[in-house]
Amino acid sequence: MKKEIFKDKNSLKNAIDGFFDDRLDTSRAMMEQLIARNLLYYIGEQYLEYLPSSGQFRRRLESPFMPTPVSNEIREYVRSIVAMLMNQKMVPRVWPNTDEKEDIQAADAGQALLVSLDQQNNGKFLDEKEKLIIQMCISGTAFMRTYADADGGVWLPDGTKTGEVAAECILPFNVRLDTMGDSLEQKRWIGIQSLKDKEWVEDTFKTKIEVKDENRSQIDYQRYLSKLVQNVSPYKGRPIVLMSEEEDDLINYREVEFAPTRDYPEGLYVVCAGGKIIYQEKRLPIPATPEGWFYSLTDFHYNRVPGRFWSDPGINDLISPQNIINEIDQSLAVNRKGMGRPKVLTPGDVGLKKIGLGGHGFIALSYNPIMGQKPDFREGTPLPPQVLEERKFQKQQMQDASGDPKNVLKGQQPSANASGVLTEGLRETAERGRYPDIERFNRALSRVYKKRLLVAQEIMTEERLIKTLGRGNKVKVQKFKASDLRGNTDVRLELDSGLIQTKSGQSQMFLQMIQNGFFEEGKISPSIRQEILQRMGMSTFTDEVNNDAERAEAENVSVASGELKVMLAEPNPETGEDEVLNLDPLFKYDNHSIHFEIHRKYIISPEFIELPEQYQTILIAHADLHQKMISDKPVDIREYVQIDKILQPGVLKESERAQVVEKYLGIQPGQEPVVGIPDADTVLKSKQKMASDEQKVSVKDRQIKADLIKTGMTNAIQSQKSEGRGEGSKSKQRVQ
Repeated sequence: MKKEIFKDKNSLKNAIDGFFDDRLDTSRAMMEQLIARNLLYYIGEQYLEYLPSSGQFRRRLESPFMPTPVSNEIREYVRSIVAMLMNQKMVPRVWPNTDEKEDIQAADAGQALLVSLDQQNNGKFLDEKEKLIIQMCISGTAFMRTYADADGGVWLPDGTKTGEVAAECILPFNVRLDTMGDSLEQKRWIGIQSLKDKEWVEDTFKTKIEVKDENRSQIDYQRYLSKLVQNVSPYKGRPIVLMSEEEDDLINYREVEFAPTRDYPEGLYVVCAGGKIIYQEKRLPIPATPEGWFYSLTDFHYNRVPGRFWSDPGINDLISPQNIINEIDQSLAVNRKGMGRPKVLTPGDVGLKKIGLGGHGFIALSYNPIMGQKPDFREGTPLPPQVLEERKFQKQQMQDASGDPKNVLKGQQPSANASGVLTEGLRETAERGRYPDIERFNRALSRVYKKRLLVAQEIMTEERLIKTLGRGNKVKVQKFKASDLRGNTDVRLELDSGLIQTKSGQSQMFLQMIQNGFFEEGKISPSIRQEILQRMGMSTFTDEVNNDAERAEAENVSVASGELKVMLAEPNPETGEDEVLNLDPLFKYDNHSIHFEIHRKYIISPEFIELPEQYQTILIAHADLHQKMISDKPVDIREYVQIDKILQPGVLKESERAQVVEKYLGIQPGQEPVVGIPDADTVLKSKQKMASDEQKVSVKDRQIKADLIKTGMTNAIQSQKSEGRGEGSKSKQRVQ
């Protein structure tokens, strides 16, 4: 780039016109053809062919009666990538420049600002992020621009607006780049062209614009896409042909950013419209920092190609299997209407006649039998099973190429019996092969957040209110102005939640946490518990501790804003009792320990020092009142000693022991004299002795029963023997 182009406005204007000449960058021309083809495949227009003579796509020449079914797996692939990147719950973290308290607080303020900007204008930034991901999948290289929008913000008394930080996805068709270098930082200049309303340009730059005849086909993206569809789909393009070609009041608006040089140490920003330069500033739109300078564009890449700036989109790898699937579906449709239909073979002529049966009309075949032969009904001839197997193979190949074999990135459950934790494991496995792509995307997105913070540091000179989510997913409102940042603009993206993203996985993890005592009082600090819940994607859960903490924080905000809706009391010098100065009916229901701790942390914070002295006095008095309620609470000896230890003989008197039993165990002592309460050792020994005596008695009883049985059996045997001897003597007498 020669220095002569900066000698006057005319030379600079001619140079900028040359920058936007598409014939100079051949790699860009190839990229535009690929984007046009991928766009058509993405919207379902896949029966097309390329004409080298005209450089355009047209519909494939086929019979008008030939079916053209489309099973659009490319759109499903884009959806899986969008789901993968959008489900990454990343939050910006601002790293402080030093470990000083002021820089740490400035970093926290910057982080709160960035989180608030994400939800500004009904989450417009998230919509732009989704469009960016889709564009990156289709074109391989996508751009997001960060700038100060003078038309945004709220109205001021002088008729202007405060302005706001804007970020939008820029189409590759509207971007022109220097051919030198394979990264955006190496480019000597970048250009952005778009269509702007003529009246807006004249009002903004206070100049008269003449509308000239210009080729706007590559700038008006909607018209460009409509012409693409018109060439490949006549029935869709017919209304476009019949539309009026009358141009509206739009002009070609070109912006060029030049990298810093020796003559322009902060860069150069030039705006051209209506064939002339209407604005020029010796600095870039993004303020420079000691770390370096930045273009307003941020580039996002999908598949990097060494030595080339423009990256390849993932759709390029899916075109071939998508064509094969479409051809198989076309063959199936033709077969279903032809050879696959059932056939009727008749020996003679066949006629049709209408018959009635049961009040219903039917069409019946009538035939003239020849030699008793009847019509023969035969099934059609389907395509061989290998055709369906090939289709299944091609679909599996597309899923493998997209890095989502089981479609888990799109939220599909791998099987009917798969648990939430198993689904999360499969999702993590599928994303593991995409970690380089995810990290590359997050690095580029962190540069966008850094540029947004730099723009905010320049334009937000007045105090503004920003909204963020606090503890328990509650909205937290705080004040912010540019000076609060103190130059802390080092932004990194970190994982906020999403360790368990599916509802079933969160439910299973929640049940395990309950079973393991995660929510038991005293085991885990409430702040640490809330941080863990937030990391696991369950930040909406609140407990009773959070309710008290939120009420205490609301009281801090109330005092800081001057509302003073807190409980206040002071002792009466005559009676010594507290007299209420400002009544809060809910004060007696507060958890005073939690309230005092929240107020104490706020009192020692730097924000408290900036409050008026009157507000400081009120909040300190309110915190002291909580402390007094804690100190006036009766002491429970069970927090310091064990009841069974002091009930041992010799520790307390009988009357004192009865009072302890009645107060802490709820047992009313009787009128009988109390001899004494045995200790635990005595009771244990008594129980052991009683058990031993019972065992001895039981053994003795069993022995007596055994002896009785033995004696009875012996007597029975002897009786039988004697009877046997008596019968033998009688038989001998008969024989004699």
